[in-house]
Parts: sequence; C-alpha cells; structure tokens
Amino acid sequence: MTTSQLRAPTGHGQILIVPALDQVGRLLEHNRVHSQSCPITSDDLTFADWRGLAQRELSAISQSYQASADERVPALTGEAWLVAGHQPELFHPGVWFKNFVLHHLAQRFGATAINLVIDTDTAKSSHLYLPADERLAQLPFDRTAPALPYEERAVDDEAMFASVPERFAAIAQTWGFEPMLAEFWRKMPTTRLLGERFARARRRVEQRWGVAQAEAPMSQVCQTEAFARFALAILTRLPEFHASYNETVQTYRLAHGIRSRNHPVPNLTRDGDWLEAPFWAWQAGANRRGRLLVKQAADVLHLRIGDEPRRIVPVRDGATAWRSLESQGTKIRSRALTTTMFLRLFVADVFLHGIGGGIYDALTDDIIRRFFGVIPPAYLIVSATLNLPLPKFPDAAERCRTLHRRSRDLIYQPERMLVDNALASEKRQWIERITATHTERAARFSRLRELNTAMQPFLWQRIHETNAAIKAAEAESHVHAIASRRDYAFCLYPEAMLRSFFMHGEWRGGR
Repeated sequence: MTTSQLRAPTGHGQILIVPALDQVGRLLEHNRVHSQSCPITSDDLTFADWRGLAQRELSAISQSYQASADERVPALTGEAWLVAGHQPELFHPGVWFKNFVLHHLAQRFGATAINLVIDTDTAKSSHLYLPADERLAQLPFDRTAPALPYEERAVDDEAMFASVPERFAAIAQTWGFEPMLAEFWRKMPTTRLLGERFARARRRVEQRWGVAQAEAPMSQVCQTEAFARFALAILTRLPEFHASYNETVQTYRLAHGIRSRNHPVPNLTRDGDWLEAPFWAWQAGANRRGRLLVKQAADVLHLRIGDEPRRIVPVRDGATAWRSLESQGTKIRSRALTTTMFLRLFVADVFLHGIGGGIYDALTDDIIRRFFGVIPPAYLIVSATLNLPLPKFPDAAERCRTLHRRSRDLIYQPERMLVDNALASEKRQWIERITATHTERAARFSRLRELNTAMQPFLWQRIHETNAAIKAAEAESHVHAIASRRDYAFCLYPEAMLRSFFMHGEWRGGR
C-alpha cells in the first residue's frame, strides 16, 4: 500500500491519501469481489438485495432532501458507490477536502458519489475560533445550547447569528487578505436548523465551483427499512455483539497502551438483563439523547432509553415495528461506529474516511470480522492541512531553544564568553582543580557560584540583549502556533485559495 503525500502549491499546506489514488481502482475491485460472496442475509433478502434496498432508499432520500432545498439533484446512476460523511459544522479545509476527492473519483470511475450529512451527532460548539493579533479569539454565532443532535439543534439567537460578518470584520481587518466568511454568511439560507444552514451554504459554494454531488441526512437514513434490518441484525443477537464490541475495544486499548475507559470509545454497559446497544435514542422534544438498552424475552425486544419508559418491538416483522417507533416519538440513531459499519457494508463500494475516522474504524473492522464473520471492506483515508495565509515564523521555536541555551550559558558558564578576564581565568582554574575531600568539593562549588555572580556585570549587555531576543522569539513562536493551526473553519480562508487547492491542486494528477 502506498500513500499520496503532496505539499500544496501555495506552501501553506499538504495532503494525505491512503492508499494512493492510483490504487482506488484495485480497492473498488477488492471490495466488489468480497461483497459478491458475502453470506450476510436478512430474512427473505440476500446480501445483494439488502445492499440494493439500502442504495435505492438512500437515493430517494437524497433526491427529496436536495429538491426541498431547491438544489440541482445529481443523478445516482454509477454502478459503484463512493461514500463519505461528516457533521454539518463549519469544519476545517482538511475535512472539506474529502468532498472534492469524492467528486474527482466519481468522475474518474463513472461512480455514484454521495456525502452523508451526519446530523445524528451532537452540535458541540456555538462559536468560531480565529486568530486575533497574538491570541486565539472566540466569535460566537449563537447562544450556548444543550448538546443536541444537529437534527434537533435550531438557531436560538437570530440577531447574534446575523451579526457575525460585522463582528468578524473588526477582528480580521489586519489579516491582509479577504476571507470568504462575509459572502458565505450573507448568502446562508434561513432554515430553522443550524446544521442545515451550514450544509446548504457549503453546497452552494461547491455548486458554484462545479461540484454537485448527492447528499442525504443520516437521520433519515436511520429511518429506512435497510437500516432497520441492520439494527435488528444486531439487537436480535445483542449478547454476542455486546461481547464482540467490548472485547475489540479492550484489545485495542491493550495494544495501544490506553488506560482510559472512555477511549477510543466507552465499553457497552450492562444493567442486569439489560444490555446497552450501539445506538443513541431519545424522545422527540427531549433536550438530551440517551443510551439505548435492550432486553430480549421470547420473540420480543424490550427497549428503554436510560431509565425512561420502555418500548416493545416484536422480532417477527421487526423492521416494520422498528420504523413505527419514529411515528410514536422515539428516535433511534446510529453511533459513529455503527454509522460507518452500516454505510461500509450496505451502501459503499469504497468509503472515504478522515484520519480520525480511519483510525477508529480499525475497531469497526474487528467487530465486522467477529460479529458478521466476513472480511471488512477496505476504505480510503483522505485528509489535508491547509494553513491560513497569515505571516508565520517557522524558525521561531528553534531560535527560542537556542537563545534559552545561550541565556543559561551566560548565567552558569560566563567564562566561555569572557576571554581576557581575571575572574574567568580563576574559574577555569577552579574547574580544573582536583578535590579529594567533601570539604574541598564544597569550597570549590561555593567559589564557582561566587565567580559566576561576579562576572555578571561584565555580561550585562549580552544578558539584556539575549533576554530581549528571547521575548521577541517567544512572541513570534506564539503567533506562529496560532497562525499554523489546521482546525480553523473553511470560511475563514480566501475563496480563491480554497478553490485552487481543491479544484486544481497537484493531487488531482494522481492515477
């Protein structure tokens, strides 16, 4: 397996693609071959029929979703499916890069490309981080709210949200370039949901650049028949899945020396006969999601959300009963690992991950092997680092280290800086003096300290200049660290810079 690692032509960033783009064709073929012999079934459906159902349902969701936003609906006609996904947040360019690789590969292989809007995850922030002089500033775009899933998270303070461009301009006026934020914000649709505003505005930029690919919200995917069958495949064998999941997580922790019980993910818990399932659940209108716990009795699945009242799902015709929970106000959604597990097994021929998702999906691979007994489909890891075009001081940290060493030498080894100096000569003699007893060694140590102090006035100017240089280098190092962060929202960048990198970058030449 080879890796694509390229620097951005601007010198402000680099990309990472594993395996390299010239191996994607083999990746597609590898996954197709293994999917054709996959033994996973669901009642009357073969694995191929199940995948076909999932893809048809996802296609219908995408068409309805994008038509409701008055967007051009891409035709999903390619035989191979390339899939990616992320939360509908103001992510950094390295995350956005996946969408353009997805589009590029779909064109190259004549494939269907679809990006999942992971609105089932919680909205974690209501502000933007941005560099402001020598500090990292926070620019709020809404009031702080409970950690709601994006599908529930509405904009709370419209006045604060609308004032972002003006407040941002006051901070960014010294940057020396024009960020795309003001234009991006003013053309943002006024939908109720925060994540939908960001997702639609982002798609408008992509479409202006010639990238129009299908998207669909994961919350709606979780309401499909194909997903219901997937969930029931886990829940009807939950003790086995529960054991496989926890064993895989524990093995990962041991292999990587992780002591925390919450990393990389927490274990699934048990409460007597109740087992935690790998799904989130909540009642409509609740301000917090909870863990889904399940207990099977005869041909019935008993469900509860934390300690909330229980629901019952008959195993027979379970998919229909499962989907009816939504109309009763019970929302059940996949977690991160089950999201990618479903998409990789039942939708994608190749799934595009970021670095974090790619690392954690090593767990998904092991769970798929243990629980489903099949070879997990291979995936692509795609990421980029693109720095804001701000002044940087890449050598500042090394200068700090050098200057601190010089400062230490001026204090503790001043004789090295003074050549024709009687005190320096005396110290060198004391250093070379042989001491046999503790008393002699103590006397030498005391005299060396006295001589170091006595020589300081001769080096005052150098000490002053070095301390001033340290202060300046530390300030530059701090500015460099702030300017070089990779996690700034894409809307803080100049549009021309992003478009050049995404649409005309060197990476597109990979074969």
